[in-house]
Amino acid sequence: MKTTTPILALFLAINLNAQEKPVNPAVLKAKQDFEAKKAEAAKGDPAVLYELGDLHYFGKGTARNFGEAFKAYTTAAAKGYTLAEANLGYLYERGQGVGQDYKKAMEWYSKAAEKGHAESQANLAEIYYSSKGLPKRDYVNAWKWYAIAGALGHKEAAVFAPKVQALLREPQVTAEQKAKVEAEVKTWLDAYKKKTS
Repeated sequence: MKTTTPILALFLAINLNAQEKPVNPAVLKAKQDFEAKKAEAAKGDPAVLYELGDLHYFGKGTARNFGEAFKAYTTAAAKGYTLAEANLGYLYERGQGVGQDYKKAMEWYSKAAEKGHAESQANLAEIYYSSKGLPKRDYVNAWKWYAIAGALGHKEAAVFAPKVQALLREPQVTAEQKAKVEAEVKTWLDAYKKKTS
């Protein structure tokens, strides 16, 4: 009679247990959904590419991969997809999937902000206010984007805008600069309301 060695018995027990483990249906479904989204994204639809980027970013149906999220968002943003532009700003600001670059973050946030994306407006304002990648704080542009984001419903921006507006005075800002930026905010909001109504 042939006997198995203790190591072989342990190996067989581990393999039997591994084979007996049921596959989690939610995990299986997430993987199938990811593969379907990946195939659909190959057709080039920017909304689908953005969704694929989210799956990579959050690790849904696949391993979390900021680099792949960056690629998908970049392709969608190149087609003018606002949410992808906003997410590229976020990735550049944090250095996820790409080297940290505040200038690039500002470029992408600006594209989405000009289209009315309130979160990008608030993020752009924060960069100006915190002087991330800038030689000094830019109170004028910080207030401009906080005020616009707040007017479009961004709660934190609405709370912070008056605090920054109080800083729009000498020595940080001249009266002329203050009047100019207040006019810019009004003009921007008026144009946006016309465009969206």
